[in-house]
Amino acid sequence: MTRKFFAIAICLALVACVTPDEEIIIPVREIEDTGIYDLSEIDNGGNEESLLCGPQPVNNDFGCWDLALDVSISCHYDSLFNRFGNGWTGADATYSTTLPDGRRLWLFGDTFLGTVNPDGSRPGGIPFINNSVVIEEGRNFETLYGGTQAVPRAFIEPPNPDHWYWPNDPTIHGNELHLLLSRMGRTGVGGMWDFHLVSTDLAIFSLPGLELISLEVKEPGDDVFWGAAVMEDDDYTYIYGIQDEGLNKFVSVARVAGGDMTGDWEFFDGTGWTDEPNGHTVKDGTSNQFSVFKSEGTYYLMTQKIVFSEELLLFKSSTPTGPWIDQKTLYCTPELGGNIFTYNAFVHPELSRDGDLFITYNVNSFDFSDLFSDVRNYRPRFIRVQNWQ
Repeated sequence: MTRKFFAIAICLALVACVTPDEEIIIPVREIEDTGIYDLSEIDNGGNEESLLCGPQPVNNDFGCWDLALDVSISCHYDSLFNRFGNGWTGADATYSTTLPDGRRLWLFGDTFLGTVNPDGSRPGGIPFINNSVVIEEGRNFETLYGGTQAVPRAFIEPPNPDHWYWPNDPTIHGNELHLLLSRMGRTGVGGMWDFHLVSTDLAIFSLPGLELISLEVKEPGDDVFWGAAVMEDDDYTYIYGIQDEGLNKFVSVARVAGGDMTGDWEFFDGTGWTDEPNGHTVKDGTSNQFSVFKSEGTYYLMTQKIVFSEELLLFKSSTPTGPWIDQKTLYCTPELGGNIFTYNAFVHPELSRDGDLFITYNVNSFDFSDLFSDVRNYRPRFIRVQNWQ
């Protein structure tokens, strides 16, 4: 693929803050704007016509999901994320939100940069960072990360060099982007699961420039991954957290008045709300990251069935805290098999239209070499589900 590169250095004035265990002095650093893809110039993996293609229906040959549903692959977004240039070429997490000026912001966890070979494989030695941002504006993409093009770093990093951030569900408050981050560290056991939660931190970015205003520890505990899902409701914003207990996952709920994540959180205890975390959970059996959204006065929770199941499940409730009932299977991911697994599916309400659900899920492999032999083994998938209510 050819692409146009515009090198724009954006200096971020960062605010120092204090955690319980360290004094943080955040230096000024640069974000390298990796440029804009002109999708009309795609000469590999897509073209102008493919970007205008409609949804591609998926047959439910084995009756894996509810027979009343109509599922289709989003050809448009599959083409948009079929990247072969110098920016984003693969990642997971795949959160999104629409910014006040109409641009769409995509947040990713572990991210490959660099280029892709014509046969769809990745060359060795390409950059791999812990988080990135992609700005979608029409057919133009812009990849944002830290450091420089020659030595890229994550878009946002904690001050401790032994830690890193994985992003969670973002929310907009006025002219600010509020982003909860899972600060991660190593356990020392080695392997692909050598990580643990250190704290949940909160980053505030100004809009439209995405300049980092502040970074603080919001919840110092290491037992709940807060921000796995965030739902904006009438008077409160609800923050959903995950507790890991063996192979099972348990959902806790917090809330904050309005949409200001810097405000005082309250925590659901089963009957009311307390000022401190209380360990109460409202559901089990979800994935580490999932979605909660509201439609026509009803609340819905969509999750991938654990552990690394092919099934995407939908539940509903009359309240944002559950109980979550009426399980329905929305889709079964066809990529699952061998070393390949799928995980952490999301509903994107801002991309859902005409009563459908726009859903993404992530693809990965237990064999790291698979991510180099075929880039599709580490790229999100995009589907639409109709007749889901």
